[in-house]
Formats: sequence, structure tokens, C-alpha cells
Amino acid sequence: MTQVMLSVNGKEMSAEVEGRTLLVEVLRDKLGLTGTHVGCDTSQCGACTVHVDGKSMKSCSVLAMDVAGAEVTTIEGMANPDGSLR
Repeated sequence: MTQVMLSVNGKEMSAEVEGRTLLVEVLRDKLGLTGTHVGCDTSQCGACTVHVDGKSMKSCSVLAMDVAGAEVTTIEGMANPDGSLR
């Protein structure tokens, strides 16, 4: 297991992961950010899309270790303080 550090929605976070752990698994299972979904298991539908360092990525096809140190923005990070989306 390896410790992975990420900035998620502007907050520094870390999770202990195996080398094969997908970013979507870290976001949902380790960090509790369940707005990101696995919809199709083939990276075609886009339900798992997040921004990594400002670029759109499908988190179901990216290893968490490959984005260590990156700035990740999930759908939760797109919400205004009142919960409405930008």
C-alpha cells in the first residue's frame, strides 16, 4: 500500500492505495465523494469525469498513483456554498 496525496476540491487529502486502485475508487470509497460515478465500466459514458489540473479526465480509467500531487475537482467542488451548481 502507498500513501497518495491529492488536492481535492481545494483541500489537501490523502489515501492509502494499492498500485491498481483507480481514481474513482479513491474519490468514492476512501474520500466519500460519491458524486463521481462509475456508469458503464468502459469509460464511455462520462459519469466518472473529473478535472485533474484543469483537464477533463475519466476517473474510472486513471490510476490514483498516476495523479498523485494533482489538483482534482469533482462535481462536489463545482457547487456554490448554497449547494447550487455554477
